[in-house]
Amino acid sequence: MTRKTRKDANVRVTGPGPITGEHYLRLQQKLQLDLGDYQALMGITVKEHYLMTLDPKTPISDPGLCLHVRLLDEYPELLAPGPDVIELIHTVKRLKRDYPDMTLPMPASGNLVGLMLGRNARTAATWSSGRAVPARKTLSLVHHLLTLLDTRDDPDRVLQQYCELIDREAKARGVEDIFKTRCWP
Repeated sequence: MTRKTRKDANVRVTGPGPITGEHYLRLQQKLQLDLGDYQALMGITVKEHYLMTLDPKTPISDPGLCLHVRLLDEYPELLAPGPDVIELIHTVKRLKRDYPDMTLPMPASGNLVGLMLGRNARTAATWSSGRAVPARKTLSLVHHLLTLLDTRDDPDRVLQQYCELIDREAKARGVEDIFKTRCWP
């Protein structure tokens, strides 16, 4: 009886030889990251990126960076997607349930989360339905808000203070009551 082996779906971009700028660039394509996100992930500067890609066939001199390329090539799941907008909506609703005395300028909903992310109130519903994908800068804000709300002992106060920041930014942009108009200029 022969034993079936599962085929590995992870197509490697590196091989047994030294890691080159070409491997580095192919990993960026494999991970589907834009340049700024890839440089931040790898911890390199624009100058370092330029030097590695100037002659892509040249081996990369930094062994730590080479190991990082090999690691992410072998385990791309390390870049698992971060939190999404729906998770932030659930967190805001849960906080309102857990802290019923918390005062928010509008109901704890996707509309509030849309404003929290610097977008119009209805935008969060579009994201959570899957009809559109938020930009990375928006997902970064989602990540920071969730981290703050999940790690603080006073998440209700943090959420209230953040709503005050929303109001302050809106007023700086000439919107007297962002929670009434529900859209950014």
